[in-house]
Amino acid sequence: MKSNWFNRLLISYLPIFFIISLSLLFMTYFTLNEMSRDAAIRANQALTGNIAKLLDSNLASIDALMLYEIRNNASLRDFFSDGAGPQQQLIDVQASGFLKEFVQNNPMLHSLYLYRTPDMTVLTPATRTKLEHFADRQHIGLMVNSSELYKWTARAIPTDGGDQNSGLPVISLAKTANLKNLSIMVANVRIELLYEWITSMVDKQLTFVHIIDPQGNIIVSTVEAAKTGTAASAKDVLSATSSEQTGWIIASGNRDVGLFSFVSSQFYLWMGGAAFIVVAGFSWIVFVSRRQYKPIQGLISLAARARQGQASASVTVAEDEFKLIGSAIEELLDESNALQEQQKELSIYHKRHLFLSLMEEVHTEANFGSYLTEEMLRLGIDKPTTGTMVAIVEIDSYEEFANQYRDDQHLLKYILGAAIKEVTENKPYTVWTEWISNAKLGVLYLFHDGESEQEAYERSEELRDWVANNMDFTVTIGIGSMAQRLELTAESFQGAIAAIGYKFSLGMNRLICSSDISAQPKGELFRQLQYVRVISKSIRQGEDKWQAYYEEMLQVLSGQLNTREDVINLMQALTGYLQKDMAELGDEIYTMWMEEVYPSLQLILEEETQKEVIHAYQQQLKKGFEQIRQLRESKLAHQQMHAIKQYIEEQYNNADLSLSHLSEVFNFSTSYLSRLFREAFGMKFIDFVTRVRMEKAIELLAETEEAIQDIGRAVGYDQSLTFIRVFKKYTGETPGQYRKKLRTE
Repeated sequence: MKSNWFNRLLISYLPIFFIISLSLLFMTYFTLNEMSRDAAIRANQALTGNIAKLLDSNLASIDALMLYEIRNNASLRDFFSDGAGPQQQLIDVQASGFLKEFVQNNPMLHSLYLYRTPDMTVLTPATRTKLEHFADRQHIGLMVNSSELYKWTARAIPTDGGDQNSGLPVISLAKTANLKNLSIMVANVRIELLYEWITSMVDKQLTFVHIIDPQGNIIVSTVEAAKTGTAASAKDVLSATSSEQTGWIIASGNRDVGLFSFVSSQFYLWMGGAAFIVVAGFSWIVFVSRRQYKPIQGLISLAARARQGQASASVTVAEDEFKLIGSAIEELLDESNALQEQQKELSIYHKRHLFLSLMEEVHTEANFGSYLTEEMLRLGIDKPTTGTMVAIVEIDSYEEFANQYRDDQHLLKYILGAAIKEVTENKPYTVWTEWISNAKLGVLYLFHDGESEQEAYERSEELRDWVANNMDFTVTIGIGSMAQRLELTAESFQGAIAAIGYKFSLGMNRLICSSDISAQPKGELFRQLQYVRVISKSIRQGEDKWQAYYEEMLQVLSGQLNTREDVINLMQALTGYLQKDMAELGDEIYTMWMEEVYPSLQLILEEETQKEVIHAYQQQLKKGFEQIRQLRESKLAHQQMHAIKQYIEEQYNNADLSLSHLSEVFNFSTSYLSRLFREAFGMKFIDFVTRVRMEKAIELLAETEEAIQDIGRAVGYDQSLTFIRVFKKYTGETPGQYRKKLRTE
């Protein structure tokens, strides 16, 4: 009897129980799947929004820097101006130096170049060339002839002679540098850098991200099969956000999971079928329960306990179904945890973005203060801010540091950040740190109770001293002035950047504040340019007095506050003059200079401080000067040329003194004598004779009362008008004006 009852129970209930359980499982699974999809959509919306903000922030910063330099940089202004004349080479060298430093200070940039329309010249950090020889000339032509506003454009930089579409993928921005002649400045950012930004924020196995241009073509994608320049598919896209800076679309979604995706697409069909089965099953249960109430009640009790993880071990009918539900829930929980981890990473990027936003510009919007208050509360800063100060901590000799600690530099940077937290621990103010470049750490002091600037100075000096005593490297710290409101933090940041910029003059491993800068006069490059030409000329002529001129220039530089750009431009100008003058001394000396001296001078410009640069430069010039002297003295005709020089200095008053006269006296041809004279003394024969005569004339004007025409005849000019013309060209004044000036001094 008992066996019959059990058989009936088994036949009546188990199929229905199995069907209902399976239906409930499907309903639960698809319900959770839709909930997960909604959560995924929200996560993707946050992801695309943050990627768009990061993209806009970084590209806008490059755009702003380019605009700032075009408006304010003297080197660029001179490069794009008309009518530079003889100074064009020096101007181009200075502009090239600026481009090199700009690219070094902005790691996002792949390349940067200038195009000057009037003479169709393209200038890069390393070369100057004509447009027709420049690999990227097609893009320049499109930009110059475009009637549309310049904007960020995805394209490929061609190699020399290569196809336009086979080069390195980049995004480019052109800025008009001179409206008058449509000259431009072009910056290129590697597409690979955009890919790195995206992949650092997403899990490529779970999520895909496309950056799509307005025409619907892919610029960057985390999907390996997607090709740049091909049309993007809208399939499986969960969220799309537009970039304000570029107009591109950032689209994201979950990666295709095959059968799961197909089953999910039939959600409502499955739900309807499952609901029908559940209703039918419950109807059948009610029907059966009317006859076998107690057994059914026992089964329901067992099912309830099984869902709570308390099912009896003897119940094995629904064991597999409950395991399936449990594994599905575990997978959903794992996915939820992954999304939470991504949210944490996004919050880190948001915090960094807020920090950089405070540093980049002064915010005057009416509602920005309340926005900052809300953001500070999210960061756990609930006290009102009464003032801010920014310090820039820069690692000294960073290239050497990076090479020495190639594998450990991130750990050392972490230690540096921890040291800042340690020296400011238990203080009444808040300290916020973020790395703003590879070598620079930004430190923001947030004062809450009216603390003084001295607090920031003392903590910064304590940090500098700790690093010097405990680490194998040193840091230099620049501090800006106090900003009265959080929205004005950029003013203090600009002061800190300006202070750290004078590390080149003031030295490393020290604290630099506004008082250090205001206490010294600022350097003016044009005042030192007068030394550059006379030093180069003296070296060319083999005169030891170049060292006295260099020492005088060094003394002037040491008494001023100079930026690295000023000193490097000055040294580059001297290098350019020397290179030109060496070319006039013959092939042997010029080859020696370009192969041995010039490369060493260029390497010296990479030194960290002004003192290192100018002293090392002087030592290298001494070596080069000695090598030139040895080459000159090794020539067989050098002694004879000195005899000719002495003859000229004795016979300067001979009106017939000429190359023909000297060739007869010393038995040389005039052409050979002219070439030997230039190689030996670095100047033309007529220039040397003129200098000897003019120096003697100046002496006679100062020491005698002889008439102008008599002095002219005494120095070899029978015609007084010729003497006056040559004297004015040499001194800038007539003999009479010069004598009058001497008597009034």
